[in-house]
Amino acid sequence: MKLFIVKDKKSGDRKAFEVIKKQVQTKTNSLIGLAAGKTIDGLYKLISIDAKRNKKLWSRLKVFQIDEHFGVHPNSKLSFNYEIKKKLYELLKVLHTKNIFLLNGVEKPEKTIAKGYNFIKKNNGFDLIILGIGPEYDTHIAYNTTGKSPLNSKMRVVSLHPKIIKRLLEKQETGNRKHEGHSSSFPASCFMSPASLKGITLGVKDILNARKTLLIAYGKEKAKSIRLAFKGRVDTKRASASALQLHKNLTVITDKEAGKYLL
Repeated sequence: MKLFIVKDKKSGDRKAFEVIKKQVQTKTNSLIGLAAGKTIDGLYKLISIDAKRNKKLWSRLKVFQIDEHFGVHPNSKLSFNYEIKKKLYELLKVLHTKNIFLLNGVEKPEKTIAKGYNFIKKNNGFDLIILGIGPEYDTHIAYNTTGKSPLNSKMRVVSLHPKIIKRLLEKQETGNRKHEGHSSSFPASCFMSPASLKGITLGVKDILNARKTLLIAYGKEKAKSIRLAFKGRVDTKRASASALQLHKNLTVITDKEAGKYLL
């Protein structure tokens, strides 16, 4: 494992960008797995800026969205598909559509999974996957829920941790209030019930099969997640992210707060 504990998120974003750009420079037609979430915001901003400036360098890249909220329409602001399209707009603009695989949360999962594996196989597997890590109570990588994600797990629909569901429903309710009276502009499948809220995700085995993996974590709220992942034995019932100890080419970037138990 290559570990970089940096001063702050801004420094971490720059270091992560260096890792990604080096991969693209080394192999311009790399297949990279894309995570979503606020941890990755700064990195994606740097990628978008560089893709706009250096279109030729980035134009052969292949990208694959690694997880999604199942049952959520791609046009919903709760969709990772929507988030990635927004945050990586400048990158996606220079890529050929055949080289972009984004998950559709309202498509039949068996169809999505079959298409996903076909895309991965056609592009000779992942060269690099970008990951965040879940909170202490569920240290998921992609949406591999702790306790429900064995080492041999593959791409599938998964149940989410109750606290994750609660957080998403609160976010949805906030969005509903903002758009009250204008719901006709949003597909019905944008809106979720607790019973229908699940995830679709690459499995732990898929992540371990990637040639390289980059894990990013910032802030004191992720410190215990990082400790659970890398201090102690591999046990996906205790911490899904502990599976990363088995990866042959893992880079971990944290700030001092998130990485304090690794110092």
